[in-house]
Parts: sequence; C-alpha cells; structure tokens
Amino acid sequence: MDLLSAMRVFVRVVELRSFTQAADDQGVSSSAVSKQVAMLESHFKARLLHRTTRSLNVTDIGEAIYRQCKVVLEEVAGAENLVAELQGEPRGLLRISSNMTFGQLVLSRALPEFMARYPDIRLEVTLDDRMPDMVREGYDLMIRIKGSQLPDSSLVARKLCDIPMFICATPEYLADQGIPDSAEALQAHNCLIFVHAENAHQWQLAAPGESAQVATVSGDLRANNSLVVREALLAHRGIANLASFLIAPQVARGELVPVFPDAEPERLATYAFYPNRESATLKVTRFVDFFAGWLDEHLPQSLPSVGKAADR
Repeated sequence: MDLLSAMRVFVRVVELRSFTQAADDQGVSSSAVSKQVAMLESHFKARLLHRTTRSLNVTDIGEAIYRQCKVVLEEVAGAENLVAELQGEPRGLLRISSNMTFGQLVLSRALPEFMARYPDIRLEVTLDDRMPDMVREGYDLMIRIKGSQLPDSSLVARKLCDIPMFICATPEYLADQGIPDSAEALQAHNCLIFVHAENAHQWQLAAPGESAQVATVSGDLRANNSLVVREALLAHRGIANLASFLIAPQVARGELVPVFPDAEPERLATYAFYPNRESATLKVTRFVDFFAGWLDEHLPQSLPSVGKAADR
C-alpha cells in the first residue's frame, strides 16, 4: 500500500466530510477513495470513520490519526520543499484556484509556457468565482480579481496587475437606442450586469483629470458569468462594463465599440493570495513571478483603435 497516498486521501475525506468531494478533489473515483480509506483502517487495525447514507463522522481514533497524518504530510512536503530549495528547482503539485472567466481566457494561455519552463511541477487548476477556504480546501495559490475588498488578512496578497474595464456595446445597439453621453443618460439604457463584479451596479465614468461620475445601472440580464453577459452584448441586447481581456478581440473586429472612448477606464486589481510568507514554497513564488511577468506582456491595457461610438 502507498501509505502516503492513503493518508492524503483520508485527510481530504475528513476535511471535506465527503467521499465524493474528496474523490473530485483528488481526481479519482469514489470507489478508489473508499478503497484507500479501507486500506488505511486495515493498516491501523481500527475504524476511522462512521459512514451512513446521510452523514460521515470521524471516530475518536480517526480524529487522532487525522492529526498525525497532517503532521506526517506536512513533514514530507517540507522535505520536498527543502530539496527543491537546495537544488534550486521547484517540483511537486501546485494547486491553483482562479476566477472562472479569467482562468478560461487568460490563465489558461499562460500555463503551457509555465509547464514547459518548470517540467517538475504538476498543476491542478480549479476555476470558480466563489472565495474558497484556501487551507481547508488545500490550495497553494489563489488568483482573484478584486477591487477594494480583499479577503482574510491572514493571507498574503501580491498584486499581479490592473485590469481596465470598458463600457461598450455593439454599433447596431447604439444606432438603434442612441449613444449615452453622461452617467445620467447611461442609466436610461439596458445595462447587462456581471453580478460578481464589485462594481456590478455602480459604473464609473471619469474624464482625464476630472472626478468620476457614478452611474447606478440596471437591465434585463444579471449573470454570474461574464461570458454570458458578453454573448448578450454581442446580440445587441444592451450595454455592458467588461474587462479588456473579454472584449479586445471583438473591438478589433468592429463587433463592439467603447461607449465612452475618452473616459479613463476603471481598473480592478488582480492578486495572487497564499496562506503566509513562511509557507510560500519555491513552486508558489516561481509561479507568481512568472505569471506577473506574463500578464505584463500579454494583458491588454487599452482597446484597439477602430473608431468611436459616435462615429458609427
């Protein structure tokens, strides 16, 4: 039996209180998780879990074994990190959590280059717009687009980049509904809302060197995925406020135009979070350094110049 693998599986079962979730977490079947736990119970000659169709409870012995397994796994990880530090080459599994659409359209493009550069690192990437419990869910690194509200202060936050937001629409929509020229005029339009954005209903308009106007917007679509908003936008359903990486290709093709082309875009910061500086492994720091540089080179900070809304 691979005792370390069984320990890892058992620890995740206890932390997630679910064989199914532990199986998803480890990328194996539920039957494989059950087999690993059974093998661990056979090894220790003790019942570690009480499992029914409705609940999963840890026995007293199981709780003690869980705590010892955590110690053992942390010691093994520490030894692996020490070897990596001494050899100067990061290695091992790196578990990353990222925003859904940012992960699909931006992070995914950077990963092949990182894997080619660091072949001894294995990646496990989860895309989800919620804020996970990094420690409980076992992530090494979390990447999130945030405005002013940062998560738990116990996490180390390293800023990676700023992402500009642009208010845009199709030329067809603007030809039919008119072009707003102020925050007040914008409020009369059908605005498509990405609900996870911290500025979801409060869009800022700022001319260079002037104070920002804030438009309180609403419309007939609210979605928790910005790709859904973009599809409605491209179907001429309204106006949206979206990140540059979501709309730059469509602007370049003339499918979308900025509604306020002379306004200073609002910018949302993208951060890398990890539990604390002392636990930051070489694989984490190497990825953060790499990704910050990659974003600086590849993330669009402006939109292509293909004409203004007023010209359409």
